[in-house]
Amino acid sequence: MKILNTPGNEQVEEMDKGYDVSRRRFFQLAGGIAGAGLLLSACRRTPPSTTFVGSGDVGLLNFLYIIEQVQAGFYTQAVLTPYYGLNVSESSCLTDTRDQAIAHREYMKKLVGVNAIGTIVLDLSPVTFADRTSTLQNAIILADYAVAGYNGAAQFFSATDFTLAASKIATVQARRSAYMRDLLSYNSFADSTAVDSNGLDLAVSPQTIMLEIQTYIQTKFDISKLPTF
Repeated sequence: MKILNTPGNEQVEEMDKGYDVSRRRFFQLAGGIAGAGLLLSACRRTPPSTTFVGSGDVGLLNFLYIIEQVQAGFYTQAVLTPYYGLNVSESSCLTDTRDQAIAHREYMKKLVGVNAIGTIVLDLSPVTFADRTSTLQNAIILADYAVAGYNGAAQFFSATDFTLAASKIATVQARRSAYMRDLLSYNSFADSTAVDSNGLDLAVSPQTIMLEIQTYIQTKFDISKLPTF
């Protein structure tokens, strides 16, 4: 099923009209905005239906903003259409996680500022929200993408404040992953799919994570300037 027009999951703005979103924002706002280096990094031509995420710190922040938009939309839908057999404790967990994901989304949007991409269009059809197992399994997948993505991005920031912010949120995402795992399968909170052979959380390149998380997104992105390793 396509989940559209739910709170936190609005349609992406004018993506099919042939506009270059980043360039249009540049000419609208450049006259009154500081931070010319960030603005220049966001100015790039892309195909009409593709959103360029940017390069450098702008690209990395938009990458993390995408992750948070997906999670906020996912948990908003999970709360709106709860799975069968949901108990009070799990309902409270999902609601708290939704609020946390929305807060993270708005925080990342604020960090990237005027160069933030628009609201993306989600495709949550891989999830059967009426089914507990499907909801929790996908919650784990998204949390793992977030942990690995934040860890992978943190090392590439030129501004150390962004590295610190990404590292802090990564720890929250890791706890979310552990809790969802434990709900689905007791005492599996740190199994081999979540950590490496040294017991450390995984770190995956932003480009790789974007290719994986695209499953949950209709909006298409130009990620050519994101780091890979």
